[in-house]
Amino acid sequence: MTDGAVPATVRSPAYVNYVLCLIFLVAAFNVCDRTIVSVLVDDIKRDLALDDRQMGLVMGFAFSLTYLLAGIPIARLADRYSRPRIIAAALFGWSLMTALSGAAQNFVQLALTRMGVGIGEAGGSPPSHSLLTDYVPPARRARAMSLLSIGALVGMGGGVIYGGWASEQFGWRLALVSVGLPGLVLALVFLFTVDELPRRPADAPGVDEFTGKSLGGVLWQLARTPAFVWLTLGATFVTVVAMGRNFWEPTFLRRVYGMDAAEAGLWYALISPVPAALGTYLCAWITDRLAQRDRRWYGWFPALCALLLVPLGLAFYLAPADVLAGGVPVGFYFSVAASLVGAGWAPATMAVAQGLVPPSARAVTAASWSMIASFVGTGLGPLLVGDLNMRLEPRYGEEAVRWSLVAVSVLPLLAAASYLLLARSLFPDPSRSKPQCPDPCV
Repeated sequence: MTDGAVPATVRSPAYVNYVLCLIFLVAAFNVCDRTIVSVLVDDIKRDLALDDRQMGLVMGFAFSLTYLLAGIPIARLADRYSRPRIIAAALFGWSLMTALSGAAQNFVQLALTRMGVGIGEAGGSPPSHSLLTDYVPPARRARAMSLLSIGALVGMGGGVIYGGWASEQFGWRLALVSVGLPGLVLALVFLFTVDELPRRPADAPGVDEFTGKSLGGVLWQLARTPAFVWLTLGATFVTVVAMGRNFWEPTFLRRVYGMDAAEAGLWYALISPVPAALGTYLCAWITDRLAQRDRRWYGWFPALCALLLVPLGLAFYLAPADVLAGGVPVGFYFSVAASLVGAGWAPATMAVAQGLVPPSARAVTAASWSMIASFVGTGLGPLLVGDLNMRLEPRYGEEAVRWSLVAVSVLPLLAAASYLLLARSLFPDPSRSKPQCPDPCV
């Protein structure tokens, strides 16, 4: 890898696509290593004598706490130093910790290794946001940012499919070891083949209130920016639901639909990550098109998606498991529809966040909103569902997970309200011709 600044204009389209593919793979490994545990819950519980509340802690708080604490300092380094090196080091670290988690012998060891995964994964996403901003022009930014979301969904689907199959064949320990090892190789490829680029200037000239400030100064300025506050709240509310769903729906399929690990992993991938990946790109394309007419669509469209997510999610969880349509449980169709719209918030959020700040604060900005959303969402979502499972189990038995997921599925209403306020903050005064954030607000 070269440390010198190589202008994007002299890079061939083939090389740019190559880098985008690697960033896509990094995002896939990031979420695969994070969520593979979701399909292994019952197997790990039996082997280590754990309960649902402890598994909720392992999947949620143990990961999200270190993810939050490490994310912003690592992002600060990415705003100053080589982003490819930071991404490669982070990928190597979390892949190693994923493999080591397969050797855990008790709750404490499993929690510590998952905390290690959180530290590593904190260094993957924010530098990738910043690097994409320099490799892709603003007019395509939402679609480029959708690669991160699509990669995450591919990783989620691949993780549960492979994790379920590997657990059935080799046990949960080898499933974790084998999914961690390929990331070590990808880290070396990224390190030696991806160039650092000069930082793209702000989308439009204006007063730079970020450059030259300390980390605390940058964070304070972000906290005083209404658009940043509302997009962070919107992302946080929807992430609580997404993480509760991602980590517990495979268990929902096993307990309510009577599937084994491999079957649950395959069906979960088909009704959630696969349609969500398609929906993410379509939503990004729609967002880019609508925002050319009115930039408030960067708030309006995620709000619409969040509103639709509520009835579709409720229909999935409440549908009887034995009612079929075309040989497929009718609830699965609602899950596909929910997945198509459920990721519609992500491309707009990432695009707006990167356009709000100059190059000197882009990784920190990406880390700030994403770490907050991930900490609250990943920390609270799985734990909330796991805790509700324990409370409802005496009454509902194996069906408790159904009602726990129903309880958290109304939270997108708060996300919708936040995104509507984001749209309003982009144009606080209808008589003004310029938005609050730098034109073109992407």
